[in-house]
Amino acid sequence: MITSRTQNGLFSVIAAELSAVEDRLQEPAQDSGALLSVVAGYALGSGGKRIRPALLLLAARACGADQHGRVVTLASVAEMMHAATLVHDDIVDHSTKRRGRPSAAALWGSDVSVLAGDFLFSRAIQLLVADGDMRILQAFADATVSMIEGEVLQLQFLRDLKISEEDYLRIVTGKTAALMSAAARAGALVAGAPQATADVMAAFGLNLGIGFQLVDDALDYTAREERLGKPVGSDFREGKITYPLIHLVRTASIADRVVVEDLARREHISDEDLAQLRGLVERYEGVPATMRLVNEYLARARALLEVLPQSPACHALYRLVDFVRERDW
Repeated sequence: MITSRTQNGLFSVIAAELSAVEDRLQEPAQDSGALLSVVAGYALGSGGKRIRPALLLLAARACGADQHGRVVTLASVAEMMHAATLVHDDIVDHSTKRRGRPSAAALWGSDVSVLAGDFLFSRAIQLLVADGDMRILQAFADATVSMIEGEVLQLQFLRDLKISEEDYLRIVTGKTAALMSAAARAGALVAGAPQATADVMAAFGLNLGIGFQLVDDALDYTAREERLGKPVGSDFREGKITYPLIHLVRTASIADRVVVEDLARREHISDEDLAQLRGLVERYEGVPATMRLVNEYLARARALLEVLPQSPACHALYRLVDFVRERDW
């Protein structure tokens, strides 16, 4: 959920629209059956940063949009799709916690939860069809395909320490950045911006999204659970090989690589195992290396914003780039 700190600072220029998005997110599961309504509502109400709807709203405002109702609907679509992916991710990853509380799968089981995720995707598509802009529908449809491809690719590389940086970035681009790119593109399109501007905003969202996920991967080794909203170290426990670990394997001594390989083969990762791994990541500066890559992608994102006229919404997009880099949750 958007915190007061975030609303009053980073997103203050779109505070009214974000509040309307929160109201709109209460609607998707109404009249859809008691159980479906409860599970879908739980997924949508589980908090979070609301980065994707905020990105769409800010892009729309920065490109001159003045259609409050339509923009709010499309921002809600972005969050519904994101919530659906989180529900599905928790099932695939066997995660019991999400944003500091039990996951939907932990409460209602995988069968009900996967259908609730499917419902949120389908309801989002209904709203896009009703909106009627095929370019926006195409952007979100393409993002949905990319998210699924990224998820499957990640499954292919579970516990595979030989994963290349290129394949890792393909996963990040699909799972996280594609939807951010679609949200930024949709914001520009709903504002009636030229195609060239929409393309630039899509590229901005893509680079921002890659940076965002890289920071997430770094936080999995450094954050506190109460801030992160999920157990620290959960990526490695789930078999996900992220950039801090890729850097470790690439730079470690032969002896330390053997240790990491042994840990990666284990079915159960104890707290002691995780502490050992985090020590190695720290020794080989895996997190600083990740943040250097973050800075590269976020620098590209900032440069792309130069095509926009100066405005409070444009300034908020610049601050959003800084927030992605500096956040600890």
